[in-house]
Formats: sequence, C-alpha cells, structure tokens
Amino acid sequence: MEKYEAPKVLPKLVYLLKRSLEDWIETGLCCSCSTDFNKAQLPLFMSIGTNGISNSKLASNLNVSKQAASKVIKELEELDLVRSEKCSTDGRSMLLSLTDNGIQLYNHISNQMQELEKEYKKIVGTKNYETAIDVMQKLINYHEEHAKIALN
Repeated sequence: MEKYEAPKVLPKLVYLLKRSLEDWIETGLCCSCSTDFNKAQLPLFMSIGTNGISNSKLASNLNVSKQAASKVIKELEELDLVRSEKCSTDGRSMLLSLTDNGIQLYNHISNQMQELEKEYKKIVGTKNYETAIDVMQKLINYHEEHAKIALN
C-alpha cells in the first residue's frame, strides 16, 4: 500500500480549504450585509434562489432533514430574508421565496462569489477550476450514494 505524502493528505486539504472558505464567508459576505445572518444559513439561503423552491425540495437538494431545513428557514424568516407560503398544488408543502431584503443579500453574495471564482480561475485556470468543481460534485455524489446504501 502506498503511503500518503503529508502535504497531500485529503482530510487535511479539505479541512484547510473549508476553514479558508469559512473565514472568507465571515469577513466577505455575512458581516458586510446582515449582522445576524450566519454562515450556517448560507447553503439553504442560496439554494432558495431567486425563483423560490419548496421546503421538501430544498431539504432533498442539500441532503438534510426537513426539520433541519425548517429550523434554518424559520431563522431566515425572522431576519426578513425569506417568506414561506403554502404551495397551491400541495397543501402539505411550503413554497419558499426571498423577500426584497433577501434578494438584496442574495445578489450581494452572488456578486462576491463570482469575484472569488474569478480569482480561483486566475490562479488555476478556467478548465482546471471547472474540473475541480466537477470532481468535487462526483465525490459528494459518491458519499451521498453510499450513505443511502448504508441506511437500507
């Protein structure tokens, strides 16, 4: 069995990238627009998008429980960033959409993320960046599939 080189140990790299992104989110995004908005809310908030989404679809897309998603949605509603209303086609489901304040924050975050992506592409090149995104998605899919298998 081949031994890992210390600088290329996957968990270390993932941890360092995650920590760097969290630091960037804290200073570049969350603190600059809404002092009560936090990084834990970011994935759900951005996944609602400008077109809206049902609460069950949102939870499914992020592979979280409906209860966990509902907790964050309630926090976002209290911040006047998201509103929910019963879905007209399915009374059990809630349709989530951004408020005017939510749209403003969404646009701010989107712009900042586009700037970060431009920087990443300058560093590694567009093709390498897009390949890295594709690889990360495949790794996530692998783990999600194995988690489903483990539950059955």
